[in-house]
Amino acid sequence: MKRLWLDLETYSELDLKAVGGYVYAANCEILLFAYAFDDGPVKVWDGTLGPAVPDELARALLNADEVWAHNAMFDRPVIENQMGLFAPALDSWRCSMAQALSHALPGSLSELCQVLKVPEDLGKLKEGKKLVSLFTKPQPKGRKVQRATRETHPEEWARFIAYAANDIEAMRECCRRMPTWNWGAESISEWHLDQRCNDLGFLVDRELTQAGVRAAIDEKEHLATRFVELTGGVVDAPTKRAAFQALLNERYGLGLDNTRSNTFEILLKERKDLPAECRELMQISMAANKTSTAKYAALDAAVGAGGRFRGGFQFAGAGRTRRDAGRIFQPQNLPSRALPSPEEIESYIQCLKAGTHALFFTDLMKFGAAALRGVIVAPPGKKLCVADLSNIEGRVLAWLAGEEWKLKAFREYDAGTGPDLYNITAASILGGDPWKVAKKDRNVFGKVPDLASGYQGGVAGYQTFAKAYGVKMADHWETIQKAIAPEHIHKARENFQKPWAQKQVEEMGIAPEEWIASETCKLAWRSRHPATVGLWYRLQDAVKDAIWMWGTVHSVGEFLKVGCVTHEGFPWLLVKLPSGRYLTYFSPGIENASITYWGMASESGSTTRKWVKNYTHGGKITGNCCQTIARDVLFFSMPEAERQQYLPIGRVHDELLCETPDDPTFSGEGLAAIMAINPPWAKTLPLAAAGFEGSRYRKE
Repeated sequence: MKRLWLDLETYSELDLKAVGGYVYAANCEILLFAYAFDDGPVKVWDGTLGPAVPDELARALLNADEVWAHNAMFDRPVIENQMGLFAPALDSWRCSMAQALSHALPGSLSELCQVLKVPEDLGKLKEGKKLVSLFTKPQPKGRKVQRATRETHPEEWARFIAYAANDIEAMRECCRRMPTWNWGAESISEWHLDQRCNDLGFLVDRELTQAGVRAAIDEKEHLATRFVELTGGVVDAPTKRAAFQALLNERYGLGLDNTRSNTFEILLKERKDLPAECRELMQISMAANKTSTAKYAALDAAVGAGGRFRGGFQFAGAGRTRRDAGRIFQPQNLPSRALPSPEEIESYIQCLKAGTHALFFTDLMKFGAAALRGVIVAPPGKKLCVADLSNIEGRVLAWLAGEEWKLKAFREYDAGTGPDLYNITAASILGGDPWKVAKKDRNVFGKVPDLASGYQGGVAGYQTFAKAYGVKMADHWETIQKAIAPEHIHKARENFQKPWAQKQVEEMGIAPEEWIASETCKLAWRSRHPATVGLWYRLQDAVKDAIWMWGTVHSVGEFLKVGCVTHEGFPWLLVKLPSGRYLTYFSPGIENASITYWGMASESGSTTRKWVKNYTHGGKITGNCCQTIARDVLFFSMPEAERQQYLPIGRVHDELLCETPDDPTFSGEGLAAIMAINPPWAKTLPLAAAGFEGSRYRKE
């Protein structure tokens, strides 16, 4: 027998979404265990009839070559906690959800069935949700029966068993229809490493999490009371956005069209004439909208054995780029810009624990959010080593494009013979000596353009990054006029007259001067990066050619290949990357000269998780390539880090967080050196990393 397919239905008093899979697994009981061998019939063991595991199932758990589950990071801990003697070795496990996510398909089994047109009775899957809700959790208070069982609901239980069997059939059929391009031996090995990382988890400073919960509650109550006082009771909460906007406009004549935090940040910086009570109202609103402080409570509830949080990283959860997503705590979304110094944050943490933070600090919500990283600590006798790949996306972009002057700049900077890269970009736009770029010009003409422009971003991209770094492009118009070539200014003014530009100005709510300044810098950046601009359009043309000429392969530069194939009756666009992995786009097409594909609505900026038709272009596909390659570089380094006892406990974008023995053999610099080793498929990519060590996680 090669494959064992399984699916569990469990009961617990705990809320799975609140406590996470690992805490849940230690506090649940198995109700039903559906299983099948290879292509054989599905069987269901009713665990409520007795503890004896069927002999054939026990043998299969221990001896199957492959053990498959959909979302194995749930089933695997449950079996290890509740059936320890029969727990399969990790190397035998496979996960059909991880396989789906690795190809940018939905992770949900029911949604996956719909996309892959699995000929199962999907009505059963829909009914199954009701049955799962009935049997796997306590019933709402007030109901006569607080826990539904096979005895209290015999007819529903029979259907529950059928549903469990149907789930196996659905999973098995999905696996037949899914590709394996990104689910070969190497990718499965990466998933196994990911599971070891999730199994280990990280130690949580619960004194800090609990103090953070109390402080957030107290501060929100204080802010709510003060908000009502300042508005005279006209608006009772900053969440009443329409009423709050109307009050600000009527009372202070601001003419606002929104009450977003980034809008208030700009006003507070630029309008020194704002009345004190108006400034305070905006500050309260910004503080009240900081959702990051809720992470203290979420994390505290999910801490398990040994004070550790486990299961916080979803392999390939970001979909197309195969980067991780977070579960419950989500360290990928922690504040990262305009943070207080590490010393200030540590001081705040100590005061917070002592209950004196309100005496010594203002803007408590800001500090509370900034201190979140500090909940991750090293256990006694251990330390944390953290390293980050330096500007990895920018390096990959220059490498793919063959932007030789920029590759040279990266190498010289790494060797200590060249200036800061953002200084170089600024000098390329403004002219002059990159060693002598003024500090105020570095962000405006270096960092913001590099971050905004690399993936074909326009004014909207400039505004996103300008706001993130507290920059207003129009404030630098005098410098732009003096230093940037007149043809770029002329072209920006010309573009401003076009309908699409006028629409942007209206939608973004910015002044014409801000739009023209951003557009000018965009054009200047593009003129200095001809190879990068060429990559966008070559990649876009290759994708269109591949869609029009099905089955042909089109090379883009030295490292990328593009083609369209049909797999199990479904059309796919593939971009082969240097690592051998693929960017995958389901059901590609061309509409009105635009490239289309089907994927999650979130890829087009929607907050829903619906499966919809998306539109893309050369710059966006370039971004997907760069982010995926950056992810592959990170994962290449992880097995070596683990081998050298830098045990990975988390990944945040291009950063690796490890737990090590507390001795000088291990260091942030040592981890950085491992991460800067070039993969064999990227020998010419200039890599660099920087690291630090300590007892508490922080942002360097």
